[in-house]
Amino acid sequence: MKITKASTADIPAVIELLKIILDEMELPFYLNNDADEVTKLFVETFKSPTYAEHADIIVAKNEHDEVAGVAYGYPGAHEDILDEEFQKHFDQVKLPAQPIYEDPEADADEWYLDSLVVNPKFQNMGIGTQLLNALPEYAQKRGLKKLGLLVDDLNPNAERLYGRLGFKNDHEQVVSHHNYQHLKNQSNKKRDYPLDNLFLSIL
Repeated sequence: MKITKASTADIPAVIELLKIILDEMELPFYLNNDADEVTKLFVETFKSPTYAEHADIIVAKNEHDEVAGVAYGYPGAHEDILDEEFQKHFDQVKLPAQPIYEDPEADADEWYLDSLVVNPKFQNMGIGTQLLNALPEYAQKRGLKKLGLLVDDLNPNAERLYGRLGFKNDHEQVVSHHNYQHLKNQSNKKRDYPLDNLFLSIL
């Protein structure tokens, strides 16, 4: 598997995988609008130069150039810039302009892992672990040492798993009326614990 930044051509496949997480999150914006138009909005936004500059969309691709997994994240200090970018693309879809994110997620001093998902047909191949192990390099390129992520309070198994990977609970956080634990990791050591069957989000 090749781990690399997503190309513009990869974005539609990236969004299809991220929709797995959106379905589980019950994000009001996603549930209350036309699914095809929401997909188009995400595709157009993620293709934008702003996202290329301020976020890292990392993909695992097989020998056939198929996207098998995605890790999407960004420096926490860029969160507002990325949220604002979504608003600029409503004129490309048949949806009224409206808020997408109700609450902030990231801390300014971290590279925030917003979403990690593996295509179900490629699970149990170590792809999630490969993606996670690639993240410190992207954080360092952004001048950051900390990795951060959110885990739902209703998913204690995920919290224990990330604990084994070196992530520690930093604080509690509420996003879209859900309670989460904000975990952080300052270790650059690579891990071998399997992640393929875990969807992490909070896109």
